[in-house]
Amino acid sequence: MRVVKIGGSVISMLEELWRSDGISSLMDNTVIVHGGSRHVDELSRKLGIKVEKLTSPSGVTFRRTTREVLDVYVAALMKANREIVEFLRSQGINAIGLSGLDRGLIIGQRKKLIKAVINGKVVAIRDDYSGVIKQINTDALSEYMKVGIPVIASIAYDPVENVPLNVDGDKVAYHIALAMRIRELYFLSDTAFLANGRVVPEIPVEKIEDYMAYARGGMRKKRMMAKKVIESGIDSVVIEGLNGWTVIY
Repeated sequence: MRVVKIGGSVISMLEELWRSDGISSLMDNTVIVHGGSRHVDELSRKLGIKVEKLTSPSGVTFRRTTREVLDVYVAALMKANREIVEFLRSQGINAIGLSGLDRGLIIGQRKKLIKAVINGKVVAIRDDYSGVIKQINTDALSEYMKVGIPVIASIAYDPVENVPLNVDGDKVAYHIALAMRIRELYFLSDTAFLANGRVVPEIPVEKIEDYMAYARGGMRKKRMMAKKVIESGIDSVVIEGLNGWTVIY
């Protein structure tokens, strides 16, 4: 069994990835998780809703998810979900469109306070609807897998506040991988891991720190997550882009 995370940047490239055998070879006993940052940005612009990008004290850039932005986030990710499901069905794959709200697939907890650096000062943000993942409903997920391939939008549910939450898609894939004790975690991205402009085909987990200097942004997060996953007992993490793939084991 594997978990495949489809990055928001490559949803528009699914046909090309399919032709290159990047997706078609991954459809056996699989759970798909996806993001949709590009869809969120596009829908926000269409609706005239300003989305504020903030930077944490540790230097990570994130989207401020107010209640208004949360509504856009949910709508945009479900649009991305529909596009992926429709594409897979056009290829003869029985895909099931879901989000973490369905049967409490992804239970989260809203962050009551997040910190951001604004005008050089650390500021507390209390109106954000992003969250941390607390639990995966493995029983429900297993039942869906008996019917088809689950395609899960990265939206969690907070049962205490009864609200959906913005959660990171890579972390959703990570938590599902651990909860379901999968064999392989697979990231479909716009690029494999690069060092000095070249794809690194293999990285043993004990050598992963040697490559951290080359990782930026989302790729750095994937490196750190890959280390956690493998140390938790998963066989391998694959990052595939249009330029090749990197296997971490």
